[in-house]
Amino acid sequence: MGIIIAGFATCGKSILGKKYNNIKDLESSPFKNIMRDDIPVEEQKGTKRDLNPKWPQNYYDAIAEAIKQYDVVLVQLKPEHFDYFDKHNIKYSIAYPNINNWEEVERRCITRGNNENFIRRLKEVFIPYYEDSIKRNYDKLYILNDKETLEDVLKKENII
Repeated sequence: MGIIIAGFATCGKSILGKKYNNIKDLESSPFKNIMRDDIPVEEQKGTKRDLNPKWPQNYYDAIAEAIKQYDVVLVQLKPEHFDYFDKHNIKYSIAYPNINNWEEVERRCITRGNNENFIRRLKEVFIPYYEDSIKRNYDKLYILNDKETLEDVLKKENII
């Protein structure tokens, strides 16, 4: 049975999912929204899209299946997901950038092609999501400092 790590945007979930066969990045957008095939996922973030009527249960079902198949399952960090995990006694860890490191988060957003609307909304939740996260019933809290990525932290922890 794999572990779940809820990671804030730009911590490197997608890169890990592509690089390691035993790690699954469950990007939430294709579960939450009706996505276009002709535009990369990162460029669609922050744009108006139709909500998938199966959301969020389709995402939770995918997480439950993924932890049976992968050592590490990386998921979107949102308070409502923590509520679900806690209610269903699902263990998880959290990966969060150092709260003094917004400039690095913003730089990563720009580099990966996120639009200004997405970046603005992310900045609005940056501190509140952190404050919420540290109050949760997580197994481990991984803080990413400076230019650290989730991969760097998981290597230090001997998870990868």
